[in-house]
Amino acid sequence: MLTNFFSTTKPVNSMFIIGLFACYVVTSFFTNYIDVVNIPLFLWFLTLFGIVNFVNSRNNLTFDNSYFFLFFCILLGFFPEVFKINTLFYSNLILIIYIRRVYSFQSSKNIIKKLFDSGFWIGISFLIEPYTLLFFPLTFIGILVHEHIDVRRIFTPIIGFSVPIILYFTYCFWYSELENFYNLLSWKTNYDFSIYNTSRYIILFSLLLILITLASILKTPKTFRVKNTFRKSWILICFHFFFSLVLVVLLSERSGTELLYIIFPAALIIANGFELFQKKWYSDIILIGILSASLLSYFS
Repeated sequence: MLTNFFSTTKPVNSMFIIGLFACYVVTSFFTNYIDVVNIPLFLWFLTLFGIVNFVNSRNNLTFDNSYFFLFFCILLGFFPEVFKINTLFYSNLILIIYIRRVYSFQSSKNIIKKLFDSGFWIGISFLIEPYTLLFFPLTFIGILVHEHIDVRRIFTPIIGFSVPIILYFTYCFWYSELENFYNLLSWKTNYDFSIYNTSRYIILFSLLLILITLASILKTPKTFRVKNTFRKSWILICFHFFFSLVLVVLLSERSGTELLYIIFPAALIIANGFELFQKKWYSDIILIGILSASLLSYFS
């Protein structure tokens, strides 16, 4: 019954999911995972929802249903520490705009403009969180997958990336704040993962790993049997998730908020896998189990 309800993209589905998100936020506040609940927080996350749903629907990264939005919201509920508006949130928001451009390479229309935009947005994201530069290779992977490489297509995103960097350098130089600019180039890694060494994180990470592994096993063979645009997009989704994991591993500060980076690609993978057995009798049981796990984790 639940799977049938979310198998469409009607407004009532979106309202239900936004209501679920509100429940997660309020529960996070009363269980002390976050300190503040206010209108700006909801507005920023509604903006995030609008962008990720636009990226998904515009590039046909999943079928025409609400599973991606649902799993995106559930994964947010898995990790309530992400319900904060900080530099990591802003950099993730900009990064998704960058990702939108990369996925849009599937259409060769205005490809040079898209390449420039992708470089520009990764440059903006770099200024907010330098480690997001790790995603820049995704641009060139996208070119390889969807288009052919030439000199102009290699240098266009690099030029786009240079624009905000040069502007920021000029600003720092003019106001004698070059130290701020040089700090962007000073990367310090931190391999202390003790924050995740709790029963709650271990259970949720295990569940997430199982879902992503099963979805990948189910979806990949079917995808590679057919030579179409989605096959190329699936390769990009997998690389997107890989770079997200690398970013989370290398970040110097950990508070749980950084997990926001992996939620978008993880939701895409899980939704693609879930679509393959949405009409099976056990699909409702799986979905209810995931929802229950996300809510019970607040009290573990």
